[in-house]
Amino acid sequence: MFLPRLHQVPLRQVLILPFLLQIFAVVGLVGYISYRSGQQAVTDLANQLMEETGQNVSNRLDAFLEIPKHLVELNRNSLEAGELEINDFDQLEQQFFRQVQAFPSITTMNFANTSGEIVAAGRDRFGLFPIPPDTIVTWDALGDVPNIRRFYQVDERRNRLKVVHTTPEFNAHQRIWYQIAKDANQPNWTPIFPVLNLPIASITMTTPIYVNEEFRGVLSSDVLLEDLNIFLSNLEFSKSGQVFILENSGNLVATSTLEQPFIENINGIKLVRLNAVESDDWLTQTTAQALLHQGQNGDTRNFSFVSNAPPKTQQGKRQRYFVNTVPYQDKDGLDWLIVVVIPESDFMAEIYANTRITIFLCLLALLVATILGVFTARWITQPILKLNQAAKNLREGQWEQEAEVHSSRQDELGELAQSFSTMATQLQAAFKTLEQRVSERTVELTESNRQLAVAKEKAEVANQAKSAFIANMSHELRSPLNAILGFSYLLTRAPELTPDHRDNIRIINQSGEHLLSLINNVLDLSKIEAGKTTLNPKNFDLWNLLDQTADMFRLRAENQGLQLLLERGSNVPRYLYTDLLKLRQVLINLLNNALKFTTEGSVTLRVNSHSSFINGQANDQQPTTNNQKITDDQEPITNNKQQTTNNKQPITIQFEVEDTGSGIATEEQEQLFQAFSQTQTGKDTQEGTGLGLAISRQFVQLMGGEIKVNSQVGVGSSFIFDIQAPLGDTNKIAPNQPTRKIVALAPNQPRYKILVVDDKATNRQLLIQLLNPLGFVLREAANGQEAIAIWQEWEPDLIFMDMQMPVMDGYEATKKIKSTARGQVTAVIAFTASVLEEHKAVVLDLGCDDFVPKPFHETDIFEKMNKHLGVSYLYEEDNRQIYHHQQADSTQQMTALLAPTNLAILPKDLLHALEAAAIRSKMTQVNSLIEEVRTLNTPLADALATLAHGFKYHIIASLIKQATQCNVK
Repeated sequence: MFLPRLHQVPLRQVLILPFLLQIFAVVGLVGYISYRSGQQAVTDLANQLMEETGQNVSNRLDAFLEIPKHLVELNRNSLEAGELEINDFDQLEQQFFRQVQAFPSITTMNFANTSGEIVAAGRDRFGLFPIPPDTIVTWDALGDVPNIRRFYQVDERRNRLKVVHTTPEFNAHQRIWYQIAKDANQPNWTPIFPVLNLPIASITMTTPIYVNEEFRGVLSSDVLLEDLNIFLSNLEFSKSGQVFILENSGNLVATSTLEQPFIENINGIKLVRLNAVESDDWLTQTTAQALLHQGQNGDTRNFSFVSNAPPKTQQGKRQRYFVNTVPYQDKDGLDWLIVVVIPESDFMAEIYANTRITIFLCLLALLVATILGVFTARWITQPILKLNQAAKNLREGQWEQEAEVHSSRQDELGELAQSFSTMATQLQAAFKTLEQRVSERTVELTESNRQLAVAKEKAEVANQAKSAFIANMSHELRSPLNAILGFSYLLTRAPELTPDHRDNIRIINQSGEHLLSLINNVLDLSKIEAGKTTLNPKNFDLWNLLDQTADMFRLRAENQGLQLLLERGSNVPRYLYTDLLKLRQVLINLLNNALKFTTEGSVTLRVNSHSSFINGQANDQQPTTNNQKITDDQEPITNNKQQTTNNKQPITIQFEVEDTGSGIATEEQEQLFQAFSQTQTGKDTQEGTGLGLAISRQFVQLMGGEIKVNSQVGVGSSFIFDIQAPLGDTNKIAPNQPTRKIVALAPNQPRYKILVVDDKATNRQLLIQLLNPLGFVLREAANGQEAIAIWQEWEPDLIFMDMQMPVMDGYEATKKIKSTARGQVTAVIAFTASVLEEHKAVVLDLGCDDFVPKPFHETDIFEKMNKHLGVSYLYEEDNRQIYHHQQADSTQQMTALLAPTNLAILPKDLLHALEAAAIRSKMTQVNSLIEEVRTLNTPLADALATLAHGFKYHIIASLIKQATQCNVK
């Protein structure tokens, strides 16, 4: 990839860059090595300096703490040897006074006996009492008033001058230094404590006194840690470095920043120790945190860390810090850690200076190399640039180039200039010839483009004419179809019809539905060709769709002597979110074709999912092979209503329709999905339009899938397609409502006034005959003008308005009605033969409250009236409730007759044959076998016939299975 990019770089830069890169690489490498060497030297120097500083602090601590230890040990030996009288408090005070005078670092010397009496001498270094600072005071709490401690100002000879302070309720035995010495039974250091509740840290060396192995009291000596702070702050080892001493707990003991190791608590009442990680000093806090982290990962003796310095000190720069720690311990209980931290910047000044010099030399070398490279590249590229400009002039049609590119140079560039001049002359001749040919071809191309434009315009006009024709044809055909389907339905409600008449009406209705499907196919194809087909997804029950589609073709399959099987995979989800109508249309088209071209065997609808889990839970349902309807009380999986709706990731569902028909030849399979194309078998049957598969393919592709066919002549065919769809939202799926026949209006309702507006008398008559038996008050109008007149006079509750009428169409009439305040309360339902979505949108925008396409179903009409007027109905089932109560006793009797023990007495061959016929829903065979049962047991045969007439074959099969099990037992 580098070489093609190199070809894009100008020649001058290609000549200059190698010089620059070499100089830059050499100088940069030298500078980098120098910098790294300097860094290592800094690290070594920092470690050496920190170790010396740590050792210096350790020696200072030894000397500082040795004084109180030495004095305590000296006094203890004197008391135990009898040189000092333990009860001679004046002698003890004199001893303590001289020692405090001799050693300025000693704050106090104390002795408390077992009676609670105490004598001491000390130095008021901070002016705590109303006397000059650094004055020596003595205090005691003796037998006359042992619970009151009195402080005395004394002169140089220890003469008491006055009482400067009094502490009431003083008890030496409750002091920590007394308790530690008594419990430890040996010299020991006390924890660090504040002096007189001030943030001044102090520590006490304390020891028990034994005379003749009898405990007689405690001797102690105090020192202020402020002296350590002052010592650390005066150390000169680094400009920005720090030294501080920590306890194992992380609490500060002393620091070179003079920060006190005591702070007030949150309430400001009590002094508490300051932990280093909570220090107000940024470097102390950061070092303590790094020390804590290093202690978890390795040795803390020598290490470094990198951190952003605070903006006030280092402008927020990120730099490195060296840390050295020295443990400090003694036999009397001290366990401290001396920490020395030095920023790398204190040592880097010289390295930075060397770096700046290196950068300067690098830039100087680059400048010199650039100047030399520019002159060299200019000498080489100047003639090449002239040739380049000459070539550009040739591109612009300037052919006279010989004088411009002529060069007196005798090298390779001079030869190149001569060759270029020769080439320019040849190009000039060739260009003139080519220009003449192009002129001739341009004339031909102009004429060809003109003819193409004329042809395109004619094609667009023809396409528009075709679309207009199809839309008008659909409208003209739907209007008479509305009457055919509507009146055929009304005829079926007549109770006096003979079975032959009902069959004839059913044939009329089926033919009308077939014609309607053909019209819809032509419209769908028109939408597809115009690019107006869109996906209208909704949440729906896939299992219910599969069952309904199979039930739709089951009777037809039985009449043809075929098995219709539904195989649903165990991993097929129940609820999907996609276009229900288009998916149903594809399944209907494929099943219809399969049954049409299959004369024996079976047709199988097989559904599977490429996903092994549904909503994160395994579905253990076994594949279902159905040739009977799965009813609501036979749910294979009872927990699928819990299907979650959060997963909108599409899954793949595969559908397959397989038949055992005549098959399709290989050479005909390529034209299967072309519009108006049929195979030879289809032409022989003289059925179909050749649109079904073409439309199905477009619908499948719209749903994110593809359809294919596998077929073998004489064996059968298999059409397989898949779709991409997310899982459905169960909360947005309305439960299936059974279709019920309306027989009357519910009582206690007003008599609703309905106006029917249509220019076709048959359409008006159809609606009037449908609504009149229910008790509605009805009027009719033949156009919009009549409708407005009747509306103004009669004020109907609802208007069924046809949109296309003479005189005044429904659009104008609706607009005028809805423009008034009174018209706003009148429900107007558009009643039109157009089913285009854009037409529906126009109608609703105009002011219509709803939309009903022609031909309609009675349920559409009653549902719209319920929605907009709140009409309630009585259903046929309501009138049969009394009859159902009367039939309860006979149902109980039938249940007793169909007990497994009664069925078990029938011959086994007869039972097995009846069970097999019931499983396959063989209606004729089941009825024939029931007649055989009648010859053996008439009441039992009547009970089985009742179930068969209700198409409850699955119950018959289940009862026979139970009876067979009884026989086995």
